[in-house]
Amino acid sequence: MNAYIYLIASLMGFIHQKDPILIKSYYSEQMINFIFSCLPKHGILRKDAQGLVYVKIDNNYIHKIVQFIQHEGFTPPPYFGEGKHGAHITVMTPEETLYYALGDMKECGRLIKFKPKTCQIVSPEAWGPGEQACLVTVEAPTLHQIREKYKIPKNKYEFHITVGVRHKN
Repeated sequence: MNAYIYLIASLMGFIHQKDPILIKSYYSEQMINFIFSCLPKHGILRKDAQGLVYVKIDNNYIHKIVQFIQHEGFTPPPYFGEGKHGAHITVMTPEETLYYALGDMKECGRLIKFKPKTCQIVSPEAWGPGEQACLVTVEAPTLHQIREKYKIPKNKYEFHITVGVRHKN
């Protein structure tokens, strides 16, 4: 489980990346169109035992979307299996919930709506050279309100769904 927390923290390493590489291709538009036409735009707010607060979403956000980019070397992120969250949107990291002494949240179990915005490829600073993540950024005002309610500063990055990872060959 500690390895999973490290992975989440590593994925968050792109927080400091100033200029993510935006996907400017046929696939980006296809991915967003597929999401709007075929996938739900909501999930359930949850908090795990380690303190990760996230929106659990349909796993097809990864299983179906990665098909658009797998020919470019992207594979599903390691979010599946026992004790893992599957497709999700991170709302607060375990480090944030610990630092801000976040206890129980009455919002857990609540339906959260979001709107997909863009597709981006980022190179997280905590990862090795050439390693990248493909994200679908989302607009979710409710998530900003929840962070604000618990006095957690505004994110330095956009809420997103990690749909693929590409490792250096």
